[in-house]
Amino acid sequence: MKSRCQIDPGTSSTPLAIAILPHWRWLICEAGYANVLPPRGLRVPSQDTDIAHEIPVSSSEDLVYGVLYAMDIGDEGILDIYEGVDSSAGDSEGDLVGVDVRPREQADGSYNKWFVEAEVVRWLDGDGHGTGKVPVLVYVDEKCVRVAKPKFEYIARMNRAIRESVELGVPQRWVDEVMRKFIPRGDSGLDV
Repeated sequence: MKSRCQIDPGTSSTPLAIAILPHWRWLICEAGYANVLPPRGLRVPSQDTDIAHEIPVSSSEDLVYGVLYAMDIGDEGILDIYEGVDSSAGDSEGDLVGVDVRPREQADGSYNKWFVEAEVVRWLDGDGHGTGKVPVLVYVDEKCVRVAKPKFEYIARMNRAIRESVELGVPQRWVDEVMRKFIPRGDSGLDV
């Protein structure tokens, strides 16, 4: 986040919490990059419902862990460019985007912006805000939902992201049981 969010790096690159998306699945898709598959009730028609069994889950946990950041609207625009979001998608302005709008948004993009509720597991500032649901922005590729191998250049970036997220509190067990099915340790499968 620090290397991409340059409008307000003090806000947009500061991790706030560890959260989960219940019943979502994390995978490397056929484009060679990370993606998430939403639960059945949220999927759009292009997300094949028969592929969920191919995507690993952690023991009995059917969820995706992530690190939450506050987001400056200008930095959101920068991330949209990195993620290949269709430029006609518009800014979030804090509004939830309905399912009927999502296909239009990804029409010319690689990822679509979904605004959903995540469940906070732990706030990182130590002030004890408690847990609860918060609205979050998630980039979802609605077209690439088949399990595949990561692009070689992506492995080092993902290993860095894994290392940093575990240091912040994403459970190592979840990483090992879900992410490591796709991402070898180090650039060539060796520990770093």
